[in-house]
Amino acid sequence: MSKTSCLKGVVAVATVATAGAGTLEPLERIGIEPGKDGAQFVLKDSETPFHVSGFNYIRLRKEDGTPGGDHSTFEADTEFSKADYDPDRAEAMFQRLEDSGYNTVRVFIIGREPFNPGIAGEYKTTKGLYEPYMENVLDFLRRATRHNIRVFPTFGDGELPNNDYFLKRFNGDNEEKNLFILSAEGVDARVEYITSFLSYIKAKEPAVLPTLLGLQCQNEANLEADKLPFSRIEGNFTAANGKTYDLSSTEERQALMDEGYRYYHGRVVDAVKAIDPEMLVSEGVFVPAAVGKDTENSAGLWPEKYRDKRYPPTLTSLGDGPLDCLDVHIYRHNRRKSVEEAVKHSLDSTGFYAPEMAEIRKMKPIIVGEFGAFDFMEKTFEEGVDNMVIVRDLVLKERVNGMLYWTYDCLEQKLLWHATDDWDLFYSKLGTFELDKD
Repeated sequence: MSKTSCLKGVVAVATVATAGAGTLEPLERIGIEPGKDGAQFVLKDSETPFHVSGFNYIRLRKEDGTPGGDHSTFEADTEFSKADYDPDRAEAMFQRLEDSGYNTVRVFIIGREPFNPGIAGEYKTTKGLYEPYMENVLDFLRRATRHNIRVFPTFGDGELPNNDYFLKRFNGDNEEKNLFILSAEGVDARVEYITSFLSYIKAKEPAVLPTLLGLQCQNEANLEADKLPFSRIEGNFTAANGKTYDLSSTEERQALMDEGYRYYHGRVVDAVKAIDPEMLVSEGVFVPAAVGKDTENSAGLWPEKYRDKRYPPTLTSLGDGPLDCLDVHIYRHNRRKSVEEAVKHSLDSTGFYAPEMAEIRKMKPIIVGEFGAFDFMEKTFEEGVDNMVIVRDLVLKERVNGMLYWTYDCLEQKLLWHATDDWDLFYSKLGTFELDKD
């Protein structure tokens, strides 16, 4: 294959051996064990419970190449951009996490900016996904496997890879993200994107498939009230599921979102499991409270009702669908609320305490895939760590199935405190995210 070509289906199976490292020994598969006291992740062979603990690992780079900006974690060379993937930095992280007792790293699979084209590669010539980028992902997965660390990839923020192969179906427009979830063409494209990633890994290095904790459809799922079809306040819209919805009705607008996500997730789950029946599928969400909304008063995605147009699905609406597991993100944004109040308000706004959630949790594990401290909320790193201890203990008392801190070492993201700002202090107080017994 040329470096600008890539996958449009399953490619020929290659050797499992990795350069200079011999044959990889696959990790134990992760499965889910339902239970009346709550579902849990388990190592399938040994039937040992698996509690997710670890970090989000990202690199960010601006158009001028300086730190910050957009994701470049697995960035490979293109005609107009330089590589940014750093295998030595990844290796050092994996070694530290293994030595410290963590077990999972969450990463972004992304390609939306010309200066960080990522998985999209060369705009005109990449036919599917960009192979050099995927080879960097494989290198990362091999390293994780050797250190017994799981990797949890999330597929960006609802966009498609920024190349002509995908975007010509939408007149080159990567902004109408609602339609990627709600229209037949959009669902087809997102399914192809996610399954092409999985097919590439299965074909090139099947030994690393068990290293994947699962596949996460989106970092933080949400639809926007000022984008089609919700920008229209009358008329009908026929969604990918074949149903037609009345856009003048609050109830039908909300049903369009909820049922649209269920159909989309069903398509993703079916397609993923056709490739790898044991692969778990998840979705990430921020809480409605983070954008000034609640489940009682915010139905319908009306375009003029709120300044922030984003509407995330609730945990209860996602839990009623075909996903294997759920991921909710919790941050404190308002100093008028204590840490305890902020956590409870956040979880309450997404249906965490609803009776139906108790039933959902008997079948589906839930993790806190992002939690972290903003420097405008906690003025020092030590204050941030102390407050994260409170967050950790609060959510673990709710019997969640894991936590991933934002972030391990993304020092280029200046607004947050990162674990390696002072690793010894961080580790001494937070450990591997187990409940403080004191």
